[in-house]
Amino acid sequence: MSGLFFWIMIGGLVMATFSAIACHVMKEIAWHEMEAFCQQRKSELFGTIFDLREPMEIGAGVLQMISLAVAGPAATAWLTGGEPLNHFTLLRMATMMGLCAFVLVGSQTWIPRAVASIAAPWFLFTTWRWWKMVSLVSYPFWVGERFVAEMFARASGQQEDDDAEDEAFEDEILSLASEAQHDGLLESETVDMLEGIMDLDDYTVTKVMKPRSGVDAMDVDTDWEKMLTFVVKSGRTRIPVFEGKIDNIVGILFAKDLLRESLKKQNKRRSLKKLMRPPMTVQATTQLDKMLRKFLDGRMHMAIVRDEYDGLAGVVTIEDVLEEIVGEIVDETDAEEPAPIRWCGKRAIEVDGATPIDRINEELVTQLPEVDDYATVAGLLMWQLKELPRPGQQLVYENVRFEVKEVNRRAIRSVHIELLDVDRMESP
Repeated sequence: MSGLFFWIMIGGLVMATFSAIACHVMKEIAWHEMEAFCQQRKSELFGTIFDLREPMEIGAGVLQMISLAVAGPAATAWLTGGEPLNHFTLLRMATMMGLCAFVLVGSQTWIPRAVASIAAPWFLFTTWRWWKMVSLVSYPFWVGERFVAEMFARASGQQEDDDAEDEAFEDEILSLASEAQHDGLLESETVDMLEGIMDLDDYTVTKVMKPRSGVDAMDVDTDWEKMLTFVVKSGRTRIPVFEGKIDNIVGILFAKDLLRESLKKQNKRRSLKKLMRPPMTVQATTQLDKMLRKFLDGRMHMAIVRDEYDGLAGVVTIEDVLEEIVGEIVDETDAEEPAPIRWCGKRAIEVDGATPIDRINEELVTQLPEVDDYATVAGLLMWQLKELPRPGQQLVYENVRFEVKEVNRRAIRSVHIELLDVDRMESP
């Protein structure tokens, strides 16, 4: 019987060590190294592993606890050999406890940390299927953990207190930033960016994503000629690929991969199924700050957004999220559309803040200066006022009166511009 307890102890200890390694690896791994590891082996598993990281980590933790619960009693039975504990001397008891502590520290801390530091990508790449299965089996434990945590959080009021504390902290930072701007220590653009960062957790990806109706997606069975034509016409660098119906997104095609593959001979080119990369998938309720973290951790630039019915809600890119911080990002591929000008009489117009100064000069026959510091109406107003104006604020510059009509937290959206008579300007 003693031999049976010994092998149960060894089996439980080995499984607990194996699980502890997985927990350390998934907590400490650098995901860009994992992506590079998969690419070196020409594997497309990175997206799958990354999406399953949280349930796999929870499953590994549950398995570790169960294994230790099995190994502990077995170790006690094997070490005592069935003798009553009151027959043991104090020295023998201390020796047994010291030995158990040494084994536990070594197997649950030292070995896992060593493996996580030198072979984390290899370990996760070779064992992820096992942890996926473990996460499915341990799902009830995960639900129980979430339920208990939520119950305690609500009972203690911690969640509400945390939200209030976070909001107060953000207000304090913005207040200090506003004071620094007033003292000339910070530019208004910097303060606007800080405010944009603070507001990220107030919105979900649905605010910035491209909706389903605007998604350019490609069927997985598209042949090479149609594939090239589609990518060129769409002008996208990343194309979602679906199978059967657009709700079933199975991959992302990178235009650079298509270009690289097109240099090969026709009989050696890979099909779209082999060329596409695994997609990142998020729920429509994902907050923008968490979405940005997912992009950075996974080194991904596009994610598929799912609705509550697991259908396609749209796609979101890292550029969409960053624009909430820094404002509109325009690159050389974006079509340059002239800002509309709306006439409000013979001598007044209403324009967007991004309207170039030279267009205002053409329309009103004025000579507003164009300098290196600004090129738009919004730039001129910001340069003169030294701050982001409020709606209704006016500025008279030369013989032109500007009235701000609409602003957001980062920019002037629309401006009313009126050409004044010289006599009206000089009258008291």
